[in-house]
Amino acid sequence: MTALLVAGLACAGPTPAPAPASVAPWLREDPQRCLLLRDLTEDMETMAQRCAEEFVRENGYTVSPATDDSTRWVLEVGEGGAWPRVFASREGTLADEATSSQCSMRQCLVLFRLRRQLLVCAYRAVTMSQVFTRLKLEPGGIRDMRCGDRRA
Repeated sequence: MTALLVAGLACAGPTPAPAPASVAPWLREDPQRCLLLRDLTEDMETMAQRCAEEFVRENGYTVSPATDDSTRWVLEVGEGGAWPRVFASREGTLADEATSSQCSMRQCLVLFRLRRQLLVCAYRAVTMSQVFTRLKLEPGGIRDMRCGDRRA
């Protein structure tokens, strides 16, 4: 029975580490810091992708509601006003999962597909430092100009 349990655990693969239950107040004060625990078996790109996905979810860009924890909310350049109105304008604009991620020695870049049907090949980028701080959704977007050449 023990051998079966060990074999089952070995085949299950790594599970992503969740955010810690209690975080030091000085860490929580920075809404642009990833609070997820890092599994040291995953590479930087995987960790960056998990951090970016949590960031866009917490800030109301996906179909899921924004977090109730206001210490995690970050305004984009040009945004202002009451938070309910900010969240209403963001809701459902980005896919829940990132499409790609890449890290260099200076920063990580994670791309999210825009959910608008007219812009099938348009993306927004979340950038962060190589230690998963200074997360921000970059202004503007990226459009794949070759997308129009694709055929069903």
